[in-house]
Amino acid sequence: MTRGLRSPREWLRWIASNTKRLAILIIGAALIAAGGAMLILPGPGLVVAFAGLAVLATEFAWAERTLDRTKAKAKDATNRVAASAIGRIGLAASGTGMLVGGAITAAISNTYRAIGIGIFVAGGCALGILLPATQRWLNHTAQSTSQSSERNPS
Repeated sequence: MTRGLRSPREWLRWIASNTKRLAILIIGAALIAAGGAMLILPGPGLVVAFAGLAVLATEFAWAERTLDRTKAKAKDATNRVAASAIGRIGLAASGTGMLVGGAITAAISNTYRAIGIGIFVAGGCALGILLPATQRWLNHTAQSTSQSSERNPS
């Protein structure tokens, strides 16, 4: 069986779709590599690596499954920390320390102002995990993620 020649429009469509996949692969892999380097070097390594995984998940099913499992494990870890008294005390103490330290750093240092603001925001996020509304949102997000992965087992 012989195949006919493809039209220029089909070729352009094929090139465009594969160029997009290649660009997403390169950007996602670069973010994951940068996140891995930031685990050793200063920087938000896990956040950048998860961002890379999220970029890859837009085009690749294996990355979407990995991202769903990672989200579920992060939610479980958050719930375990917030469920124990020692975890809540530690989270409250570290969040408060980050808020205070970040605010002081941002206020007195021009050079490290951005770092101080980042620490302040991270402390606010840590304290936000303790709020019941945040816990309900995390549980809702995890349930919707697990339901979507059950519907799409790809």
